[in-house]
Amino acid sequence: MLINGNLLMKEAPMPTRCLIPELRDVRAPAEAKRPMRARLYVALKAVTCLLLIAGATTAHADDVKDPSDFLGSAIEDGRAEIQSCQLALRKSSDASVQAFAKRMIADHQSLDAQIESLAKRKGYTLPSGISISQEATQAALEPLTGHAFDKVFMEHNVSDHKDDVKQFSDEAQHASDPDVRALAAGARPVLQEHLKLAEETRAKINR
Repeated sequence: MLINGNLLMKEAPMPTRCLIPELRDVRAPAEAKRPMRARLYVALKAVTCLLLIAGATTAHADDVKDPSDFLGSAIEDGRAEIQSCQLALRKSSDASVQAFAKRMIADHQSLDAQIESLAKRKGYTLPSGISISQEATQAALEPLTGHAFDKVFMEHNVSDHKDDVKQFSDEAQHASDPDVRALAAGARPVLQEHLKLAEETRAKINR
């Protein structure tokens, strides 16, 4: 989650190349006629690629020291979470996934507003969109439907929120800016609840 622009550009190409062949498979017109095992294979491969993205983006998280870098990465993550959850509201027919997505949208909109307010007050510059790896994740989710979408979406949310909790916990203790420390400390319990909900929802759809 927390990486600066230069590090992201180095890490993003590997998982993105991994995603492209699977997207071609999912987009194929005959996808609906494939055996269930083949469709599940595509979904599981997508999950693997998403986890590779998460691993690539967290590999250098400890290199991020400047408070503006933390806020920038946090706002990117919040925006990406909102986008993926808005997609879930359109794609998923599972009640638990829908409820999870609605909760995430509301909470991350609130957290993003706090980040934007603090950055403006402190004179920190925030990025305008989301990161390249987050765009790749959105691209992986877009063509999926049904249970395949739910599975990939929830696996991603468990992985992403584990990283969120770690990074906000670290920042709450070590950020050089006391206001950033306070924001991270205040958001940490919410993100811990998000992780718990993500794990519970994943368990429900895998029953």
